[in-house]
Amino acid sequence: MTIAVAASSSAPADESFGPFKYTAVSVRTKIDALGRAYRERWADDASLAHDAGLVESSYRVWAERYPQDPWLAPTALHLAQLYAEIQTPQARAKALEMFRFIARTFPATREGHLARLRLQRGLPPPHRESPVRPTPNPYARSASPPASSSPAASPSPLPSSSATVPPSGA
Repeated sequence: MTIAVAASSSAPADESFGPFKYTAVSVRTKIDALGRAYRERWADDASLAHDAGLVESSYRVWAERYPQDPWLAPTALHLAQLYAEIQTPQARAKALEMFRFIARTFPATREGHLARLRLQRGLPPPHRESPVRPTPNPYARSASPPASSSPAASPSPLPSSSATVPPSGA
């Protein structure tokens, strides 16, 4: 008895790609995290473009191994949109390159259509950005304690220093 196993066109969730060993899921997650870092201004544009290039290297290996994966086109569009947000000439050039790749590689998809539209309309003009802010530490204590309406929760006053330190020279 022989059992025929259909070859899947999708990449397995646990298979990693490229020099940084990102899975298909982690490629998508990393693009989302880089977009959040850009919008929140947690990293400078050069660092974001660099990290997007690292993610792209894993994406390209994934696309080479599983060219029929249905998640390739949406992920490529997501990456192209990230590149288009970053306000450096290098990132904007990568955005146009990714939009061309999508239009050529996935012409019959929704993403192919959107990429062709973006190429026809061009990228929006560069804009001023707010300065980079440090990433908030989720484990840091807040600067002020939360307000409480209970009088028992308010801190007791500290004793004055004159009452607790004996006079010197006695």
